[in-house]
Amino acid sequence: MSVREPIVLIGGFGSHWSDYRFAARALANISGRRVFIAGITRVTWMLAGLTDYSLLVDRAHAAISHALKQTGARKVILVGHSAGGIVGRAYLGDRTLKPHQRSYHGYERVSRLYMVGSPLRATRAALRRGMRAAAWVDETYPGAYYAPQVRYINVRSRYIEGKADGALRQREAYYNYRFISGDGAQWGDGVVPLALSELDGADTLELEGVGHSPGWGKWFFSDASVIGAWWRHFERGDAPSLNAAEAMA
Repeated sequence: MSVREPIVLIGGFGSHWSDYRFAARALANISGRRVFIAGITRVTWMLAGLTDYSLLVDRAHAAISHALKQTGARKVILVGHSAGGIVGRAYLGDRTLKPHQRSYHGYERVSRLYMVGSPLRATRAALRRGMRAAAWVDETYPGAYYAPQVRYINVRSRYIEGKADGALRQREAYYNYRFISGDGAQWGDGVVPLALSELDGADTLELEGVGHSPGWGKWFFSDASVIGAWWRHFERGDAPSLNAAEAMA
């Protein structure tokens, strides 16, 4: 009997692995698969911000190796939230972020990469604002680089328009979008603008009314209705049952 591929979840920038415990349980119930969370903490992200994403890739590899050993599977399904999607793309590769670092050739161990609310591109204006890792990954492994061996899946949301003179949330979104893209007057999930959440060759689902992270109403990993909307869409081909009114309730 074949073993179901486990899921390994990589959290977003500045998060702690424990922030995703509810999401892991919900995703396990929805998918019928074992779910593991990469052991990345806020300190790990802080150190990565001072150097590069090498330590994050190492932690992702440790979680993937553990999941494969625990389940006996040959490959995992990798789910990266926000900057976790950048880490996932880097892990797939056969090149390193710095000399003498080990490359993991993760495309041999990953069947699908979900990039959920991830910044997938980096503009020149944003490179000095902490988007160097995204730029390096996109330049080194452009588009769905390891397809068809790995299926690239992009989940994004049209949640709020950034406006410099709008309501509080619109102003906050404006400054977030401007910080990572140079342009705040656009639509996105409150943190990542739609313009940076495009990847050639990836299967894309655009939700409505789903925020980027806690504090933005219902977000990508907030409850079973949201998680089920994007997971089942790609797993079974169902149209997502979530609408904007449900997401923002």
